[in-house]
Amino acid sequence: MIATLSADIVRSTSLRTEDLIDLRKKLLGFFDDLGDDYPGFWGRIVRGDSIECFIPDYHAALRIAVLIKLFIKKQIVGYECSALLQRIGIRFSIGIGEIRYVDRTEDIIDGPAIYISGRNLDAISRKNDSYSVIEVDGASRAANCFLDSYVAMASGIVDAYSNRQAEVVFYKMLGFKEREIGERLGIQQSSVNMRATGANWGLLNTAIKDFENFNIEELCG
Repeated sequence: MIATLSADIVRSTSLRTEDLIDLRKKLLGFFDDLGDDYPGFWGRIVRGDSIECFIPDYHAALRIAVLIKLFIKKQIVGYECSALLQRIGIRFSIGIGEIRYVDRTEDIIDGPAIYISGRNLDAISRKNDSYSVIEVDGASRAANCFLDSYVAMASGIVDAYSNRQAEVVFYKMLGFKEREIGERLGIQQSSVNMRATGANWGLLNTAIKDFENFNIEELCG
């Protein structure tokens, strides 16, 4: 089993064209960085504001989805855009299952997992919902609902972040120490700790680590 991620930038049309171009460039650069940390990871932008990612190790899917969400939330602080984009950043759908064909050179991802993530993202987009979802191919409804609760909790926690909280949690998720984050952001370590505490960092971190430790094949029978 592998994971795919389908996402869209919420209310991207509220961005000025030059800001959307700038965000796309920086996001593609971040995808390259993720590829260094997660071998085989591939992220691409399609249709202007839609994101598709191939994640060979499904355990990393929720962490990567949250990192992308945080990256966009912290990045758009300098842009003029809608309040909903400032708050949500992206909504995303994770699909876990098989993949038939993936070729970065040919720009192709094909198989059940990407169909699942794409279909579910389209469904929440049509309803104009801002939550995020997960579905495992062939899993029982109970198993999918159980996993979906982790995704909903993680996404909901991040939605409540200010931009300053988002940037602190982003660097903590990348493994930076609070002292290093303070130096990077030009603030005191105590301010880093205060922002992380106010952001329920401990709860988010626990939820993501729990997800990383799930044996989904065993969970789904």
